[in-house]
Amino acid sequence: MVVSAPPSSDLPKRAEVRVEPPNVAGSLLRPDHIYQAMGLVEDPFKITPDLDYLYASSQHIENIRQLEYAAMGGALSVLTGEVGLGKTLICRKILSDFSATDTVKTAYLLNPPQDFGYLMVNVIYDLTGVRVQPRSGNNHYLVEELYRILLEEAKVGRQVVLIIDEAHRLPAEVLEGVRLLTNLETSKQKLLSIILVGQPELDDTLSRRDLRQLRQRIAVRCRLKPLGRRQTREYVNHRLVSQSGNKGILFTSPAHWWLYRLSGGIPRRINLLCGRAILAAFAGFAPKVTVGHVRRASREIEYGSG
Repeated sequence: MVVSAPPSSDLPKRAEVRVEPPNVAGSLLRPDHIYQAMGLVEDPFKITPDLDYLYASSQHIENIRQLEYAAMGGALSVLTGEVGLGKTLICRKILSDFSATDTVKTAYLLNPPQDFGYLMVNVIYDLTGVRVQPRSGNNHYLVEELYRILLEEAKVGRQVVLIIDEAHRLPAEVLEGVRLLTNLETSKQKLLSIILVGQPELDDTLSRRDLRQLRQRIAVRCRLKPLGRRQTREYVNHRLVSQSGNKGILFTSPAHWWLYRLSGGIPRRINLLCGRAILAAFAGFAPKVTVGHVRRASREIEYGSG
């Protein structure tokens, strides 16, 4: 796995961007016109989990390495974090890393079903492309079918890794079913690695007494935390450099400070603030994003642009 280190906190010095109104006479002003006028190729602060914009902070590198190492050994792992911290992006990174090797096969469930039988149907479909039909009150045959698939993969030297995103939504009875899947093994190895990913409510659920057997099987626990002030600045600069080289718009130092203060270091909030602040700078033909643009963006997000 290769994870690049984050860029330094300051972008290289460059000529100030001169913002000119885009020449779009006779047509609607599209978002790409705005970003191009600001010296950007596209919106660098999209809130979609795009690996091109992965910011490899020290905690992200550590979490990815721990989860991948545990998965290669057939372990059960848990990743938790508040909304907007980038859990799904880490899932995508792990899936991308494993797709580059022939020794791992993955299944990924986003927004998993609340029923264990349908969860199993989705796992089998993701692994084989075949959709089996669940039988009411009888999931044993689904577990047997999954066991057969896992044995076939093990024969050719592949470890199967199941990532369940939004796992905090799973009721306790489904998590108990997940525990049973950790029993799928041979005398030599665990056949299925599982990574549970969710909000802190997942930790609360796992702390229940009736799930203590599942809790005891967790080999790795990772918790994502908000970015610090320096990391927030590096995060913003990283996303600008990732798609615009050294030609993108600059944020002033006070603007960076306010971004951290208003976002609390949560990447999704940073993205929303930066996107709105860039639009505000464009509207005022400003070559830099200032505190005023950031605070205006915050007001628009909090109260609505109308």
